[in-house]
Amino acid sequence: MTRSLPAPGEDFIGLSGTVNLATGGEPPLLVAHRAAFERFAADKAAGYDGYHRHWEVVDGVRARLAAMMRLPPDGIALPANASEAIMRVVSSIDWQPGDNAVAPRLDYASGRFALASLKPLGVDLRLAEPEGWSQPLHRLLAACDRRTRLVYVSQVNALTGEHADIAALSAALAGSGTALMVDASHALGAVPVRGDLADFTVSCCYKFVLGIHEGILGWNRERWPDFLPSGAGWFSGMAPAGPASYAPKDDARRAEFGNVGHLGAYLLSDSLAYLESFGIDAIAAHVRGLSGRMVEAMASLGLDVMTPAEPHRRAGNAAFSHPDPEAVVAAAAREGILVWGDNGRVRASAHLFVSDRDITRFLDRLPALLSR
Repeated sequence: MTRSLPAPGEDFIGLSGTVNLATGGEPPLLVAHRAAFERFAADKAAGYDGYHRHWEVVDGVRARLAAMMRLPPDGIALPANASEAIMRVVSSIDWQPGDNAVAPRLDYASGRFALASLKPLGVDLRLAEPEGWSQPLHRLLAACDRRTRLVYVSQVNALTGEHADIAALSAALAGSGTALMVDASHALGAVPVRGDLADFTVSCCYKFVLGIHEGILGWNRERWPDFLPSGAGWFSGMAPAGPASYAPKDDARRAEFGNVGHLGAYLLSDSLAYLESFGIDAIAAHVRGLSGRMVEAMASLGLDVMTPAEPHRRAGNAAFSHPDPEAVVAAAAREGILVWGDNGRVRASAHLFVSDRDITRFLDRLPALLSR
């Protein structure tokens, strides 16, 4: 039986008396994470046996993430952060001079910078131009040709809050020889993530999935059988035939060169269980309803709203452009309302702990916040 939404504010650290619409940047941790830390500390003090319990927790996290992303557990790796996950994928491709990669111009810097770094190899980064604040699928596909090796796109755009049509993009690229890498950092934990539709799915852990600053890499072997990132470490290989030999593990752990973040796994295990207790479909309906209220109100104020109005084209984020976003963030914080502001826009994020009353308080104060 799933729990009803919104989630109780007392389940979170530091949420009392605050309207927290900052999940797109940093959400609060769970109160249960204090006990998770104590379990980690106790196991860390237990020597050899405790170390092996660390790995049991890690493997449990892999299984939970796999179920959430519709991938097998052996398709989940836990690198240090999403940017590292992106580079593991980029480094696995045998780039040749004249190849190209495609990404939306408005997409996050982690993917754009990783692909731009290939220029010395003779690889061109093609940035699909937006239409207003939207990154339409037809422009992304029009930038592709027979030399396109990789398309990078965020499921939910960090700047605008737009939700990409991953199913349509997946279908369009299927069988083309072009890999699809989806960044789910603003989707995982808020809306369904279909790792089975992409070749690779990457995410951070510290936003809507309620973890800390670590990464996730999902490898869809059925769609992209050959994945071998550049580099190696003691954990990424199997028992060698000799001291000078190396063979990569036969699953996604080939992308983990050493110990993964064990403390982060203890916290993420509790986070995933917490999200599961509400159900991702219910969370998605909740956050889309709240973000819809914000988009409508922002538009009624005459703001340059960046987030689409249609429910299927957004998730939990609602954003508008502003010449001084930091000033809006500071003014809101003085009233106990936390939002995010950078890159010429203000972003408010709804998650499972955000209530209709929270949104009403924010929207009631928004005109005054903008006038300061």
